Amino acid sequence: EEVFADLRDELVPIVEALSSADGGAPAQNMPPPLDRRYGEQAQWDFGIGVMKDFGFDFDRGRQDRSAHPFTTAFAASDVRVTTRIDEGFLPAGLFGTLHECGHGLYEQGVASELGRTPLAGGASLGVHESQSRLWEILVGRSRAFWGHYYPLLRQAFPGKLGDVDVDAFYAAANAVCPSLIRVEADEVTYNLHIMLRFELEKALLEERLAVCDLPDAWNAAMESYLGIVPDNDADGVLQDIHWSMGAIGYFPTYTLGTLMSAQIFARIGEDIPELQEHIGAGEFTHLLAWLQDNIYRHGRKFTANELLDRMGCGELSAEPWLAYIRRKYGELGGVGL
Repeated sequence: EEVFADLRDELVPIVEALSSADGGAPAQNMPPPLDRRYGEQAQWDFGIGVMKDFGFDFDRGRQDRSAHPFTTAFAASDVRVTTRIDEGFLPAGLFGTLHECGHGLYEQGVASELGRTPLAGGASLGVHESQSRLWEILVGRSRAFWGHYYPLLRQAFPGKLGDVDVDAFYAAANAVCPSLIRVEADEVTYNLHIMLRFELEKALLEERLAVCDLPDAWNAAMESYLGIVPDNDADGVLQDIHWSMGAIGYFPTYTLGTLMSAQIFARIGEDIPELQEHIGAGEFTHLLAWLQDNIYRHGRKFTANELLDRMGCGELSAEPWLAYIRRKYGELGGVGL
């Protein structure tokens, strides 16, 4: 509650400022070229190529399709990730693949001597999410990343991107646009989706909200936070699997992981001054080695707070992420945040 309160106070004005700067971009109106159609197999092949570059070991893992992207690991030698590809919405498969790859890299990086023990796996759900968000967003949505991969994306989809330069694509891939679906939300509004779910969970647990009233409460909260209302419950209260499987209290881990990812990434930048140059060259060996040495290999030996302390990141805080958002989107939107 404390972290979310701090974040909410700073984030809502940022979203409002960005919405005002672009003239109030229509909700769910994806900018070109993201609204064009991209072949499913080409999307799949491009994502697999990036996963290999990141360091995902396909001799110890695989990727398949699912309705909702997820990762599961039976051992560090058997890690399975899934993705969802939409030919009419490129970011779904593209960034969903990078997100789940981050989870997969974590599981593959756990030290072999921890296998088949209670210490195998991620330190916490929040730390796990910090890695999926780090690889998907801090790497995969960065200008350096697209400086290298945009020519390859053009090759993957002949005739689709010839009229769009890398800066225009980068801006489109990072457009702030309220959306119905959490997993497809931009990084600025994403945490509003989590806050909405967190507040509804609290109301349910405190018996201030009955389950039968949840769909209406969801729709009202969506309109309040994001200015849009789903046409049906499949795109609304039923879009996530978490509540139906009993994972109450799970959603805050997404925001905690997002905040941790910014703290960790800033720390990596201090240890690897050439980090952005490496990303711009499509070279991730040093980044993956740092993460394996400082996070992955330890499995569950340390708590999230202990890991942050060992890495010299300080206590969990929203400020590093907010500073990153202000810098990146201030430049993209040409506004002071």
